Amino acid sequence: MRIPLDRAAWRVRGFLGDEWQHHRVWGSLREPDAWMQARVPGSVVDDLWNAGVVPDPYVGLNTRAIEWVPDRHWVYRHEFRMFPPTADRRAWLCLDGVDHSGVVYLDGQELGRVDGMFVAARFDVTELLLASTDHVLVVVVEPVPVSEPQVGHTAKVRVHKSRMTYGWDFCPRLVHQGIWQSVYVEVTGPVVLGDIDVRTSFIDGDAVVTVPGASALALLEADGEVVASGNQRLTVPDPRRWWPNGYGSPYLYHLVVTAYADGTVSDRRELDIGLRELRFHRAEGAGEDAAPYGIEVNGQRIFGKGWNWVPIDLSYGVPRPDRLEHLLDLAADAGVNLLRVWGGGLIETPEFYAACDRRGLLVWQEFAQSSSGISSTPADDDAFVSMMRAQAEQIVPRLRSHPSLAIWGGGNELQAGEGEPLDDRTPVLAALADVVQRLDPERLWLSTSPTGPAFLNRLDLIQQAPDDQHDVHGPWEHQGLRDHYALYDAGTAHLLSEFGVEGLTMPRTLAQVVPELERRLPTRGRPVWDHLGRWWNNESLVQASFGGRVADLTTMGLASQFLQRDGLSYAVEAHRRRAPRCVGTLPWQFNEPYPNAWCTSAITHAGEPKPAYFGVAAAYRPVLVGAICSRQSWAGHPEVRLPLWALSERPLVDATLTARLVSYSGDDLAVLTVQDISLGPVAAAVGELRAPTPAGAFIVDLRLTAGEVDITRRYLLSGADDLSELLDAQTTLDVSSHGSDLTIRHMAGPVAPFIRIRDDRPLRDSPGWLRPSDSGFILLPGEERVITLDWPNADGAESWVAVDGLGLHSTERLIRCR
Repeated sequence: MRIPLDRAAWRVRGFLGDEWQHHRVWGSLREPDAWMQARVPGSVVDDLWNAGVVPDPYVGLNTRAIEWVPDRHWVYRHEFRMFPPTADRRAWLCLDGVDHSGVVYLDGQELGRVDGMFVAARFDVTELLLASTDHVLVVVVEPVPVSEPQVGHTAKVRVHKSRMTYGWDFCPRLVHQGIWQSVYVEVTGPVVLGDIDVRTSFIDGDAVVTVPGASALALLEADGEVVASGNQRLTVPDPRRWWPNGYGSPYLYHLVVTAYADGTVSDRRELDIGLRELRFHRAEGAGEDAAPYGIEVNGQRIFGKGWNWVPIDLSYGVPRPDRLEHLLDLAADAGVNLLRVWGGGLIETPEFYAACDRRGLLVWQEFAQSSSGISSTPADDDAFVSMMRAQAEQIVPRLRSHPSLAIWGGGNELQAGEGEPLDDRTPVLAALADVVQRLDPERLWLSTSPTGPAFLNRLDLIQQAPDDQHDVHGPWEHQGLRDHYALYDAGTAHLLSEFGVEGLTMPRTLAQVVPELERRLPTRGRPVWDHLGRWWNNESLVQASFGGRVADLTTMGLASQFLQRDGLSYAVEAHRRRAPRCVGTLPWQFNEPYPNAWCTSAITHAGEPKPAYFGVAAAYRPVLVGAICSRQSWAGHPEVRLPLWALSERPLVDATLTARLVSYSGDDLAVLTVQDISLGPVAAAVGELRAPTPAGAFIVDLRLTAGEVDITRRYLLSGADDLSELLDAQTTLDVSSHGSDLTIRHMAGPVAPFIRIRDDRPLRDSPGWLRPSDSGFILLPGEERVITLDWPNADGAESWVAVDGLGLHSTERLIRCR
């Protein structure tokens, strides 16, 4: 039986140095007015903000005024009443996560220490609970350990703790501290169950579930009915398999394991499990030196439609269940089937893995180690390696029952030198590999990411050694109108586990976090803007791409987001069309932990999708049609020649392709129709579109139809050196709404090159989210487009939707919905 102590009446107070001992905080409450209300799980900074002690950490430069907080002790106190356990029962006080270390007291008695944010603590408190019904629990959270920000030396990192909040390119320095996971009392009999190790095999069509070492009764339930029972071996006839997103239902069975003592229940564990077979294979044509990056589930090879996941907030101890579910819904709806939990972040919460289980989202979990810019090799002394080994021996058993878990990684971008990824000869990686292979042999182990031998996805490296492009990273920036497409067209990698394109955030985030007087150009070199994403400020690239004509912040946002959507979607398509030589692609990054002004994220901190999200979602569709465009600026090339391709994850026959080259005014420059196309999962050449290069912007319009399949893909290219033509306000739209539909009609003028749909409510105090079916799309003259608007978790009140874009007479149209 579990008795929760979190989400209750906790208090917190800060102390400098060892002043907390002078105050004897484990005893009676002194100076009650000096204590603040707190929440557990939670974060110290969040508690102080709620108490009015520190300013809003999500505005301007405010985090700099809060950096003192992690240097102090913070004492958490909870008074509770509990009936004593009966004579044959034991009581255990459990703390699933204290960040990063501390001392635990109950009723004035020191129970022990907690060291490590990923270490669960368990104390026998039976005698203390027998002595009284009124109790005082005190947890002294110690100052955070010294560690390295993004630029430093990995060997100086002596703790297994999320490094992101020490200062990263997408997260200001505000080192996390607090009781970040659940606190509870567990009551058992003399026989106590440990972590349940569930393993599944399939024999003659039946699933065999084994629970090694459990001398207990196990029941497996499906839809509330018991379908199998036994001690260590359960046979499930005609099992329902767990499938990744897009390949079938991620069905979950409910497993109940019960230990008995003298005929009565002593302990019980309940968990949801998925029955599935997991294997890995090398990319087609890969040598024996390549890792098997390809994922196979239930005999079906899965192209890794991935994204990189970071903590959803810098105060990651604060539960945000609605935002977590919303973000993972966005991932699943985009066709994602693989999330890489980045090594500078977390071993995530139980709620995260359970939510991934329910959605069929495979997880690549890295241990919390990362590169450091100057040197990126972890410490190799016995004390550090032993600490990491011991923590892994706790972490791996906690996660291995989740069907979503597919890959373990030793850390992010660990290197011996410039571009030399580490392997299991590194002591700490050897120790982690040993733990994973011993305790969870089903999963793939990758020492680091990228694994190399080449580190970077870079054109000169591809040309020098194309077969060295196994798992590679980069680039993280748009490469310009002439080079971006060319790089991704030339790719040879088996797996691209990090690459991205940067862009400005959405307007309502800017309105909340950037002071009004700072909302102007230029942004680079000004303190607030540098604080909110300096590394990803691509203002100079945007100006170069648009002929230096971007004159205001609104246009800068639209232009940068145009490049982000276009560049990211083209890269993902290029990787997919190389399957099975390429087995997966994971853009950097899906979400962000802080409201940055500039960032590579596809979703803002508030949970609002940028147009780039919709571009990648389109590139992850099961049926794709595309063009190999080579470059976005065709200036200096007399003829446009575009090879066309298509693929379908399932066999598709009798398809018809209509391909057009359309001038910026809407006239056809070339038309190609191809019929009787048969498609499979390997991209097929389906024709070539050719025409003299227009003087200015033009559209490549592709449409593939077959029965109920009807998909469109459009590219905006130009015969000029830049895209400045897109800034001319020439196009008129008509926008109307009916129920959950938003209808946008092109009324006059040339092509509308980039139409954005966004939430126009204030960021704060506006519940839920707007989720349009698309944003950042192209509309041709005379067309209309119906966009479906979804409002998850909104309160049902009227909401305002903004329609804006490049090249429009009216820069913004506001529509009242619902």
